[in-house]
Amino acid sequence: MSTTQTEFRVEWKDRRKHGPELRTVLSTPRKAFIATSAGLAGGIGMAVPIVIYGWATAAHSALELPMAATAWLFGLGHFTQNGYGWWPIVVGVGVLVLYALAHGAVFGAVADRFLRLRTLPETIGAGFAWAFVSWMFFWYTVLPIARDGAPFRTTAVSSVSVAPTWIFLVGFTALGLVTSLTYWLLHGERRDR
Repeated sequence: MSTTQTEFRVEWKDRRKHGPELRTVLSTPRKAFIATSAGLAGGIGMAVPIVIYGWATAAHSALELPMAATAWLFGLGHFTQNGYGWWPIVVGVGVLVLYALAHGAVFGAVADRFLRLRTLPETIGAGFAWAFVSWMFFWYTVLPIARDGAPFRTTAVSSVSVAPTWIFLVGFTALGLVTSLTYWLLHGERRDR
């Protein structure tokens, strides 16, 4: 018998003898509130660096991110580089909110089932891991579905883009960290260490 099997058996016998580890049991509406709040906070965290980059750069406008979401779904005619198309911005904000809600729901389900975020270092580590997974899924799986990711990135179809790739990396890192920290703060199952 290996050492890990022995440790597992001892831990299992100890749990059986002394009872299960106390874990906060939350109602479904509370879990939904935590997941949606974490997702929306993460979505805002992702948008902030991208919007600041657009605002600070002369070649871009601050609200290109929501226009890019609309243009990615409905065609590049809805994207204006260094300008404002108000209906694409409104629709794009709605699309980004839906993305953030779905993102929060998936993170909440994964965290509720597999993670026990009790300490700040665990939460930050989970945030970085979630940022990497979210980046890989969005950038290499979702974006190429339509127009090879234009206007989020420069492609053969379009030479316009919202921001360089490193800005999106910063945005997705903020997305993961803010989502994880918000989940941890609202969940209430933490030990201060």
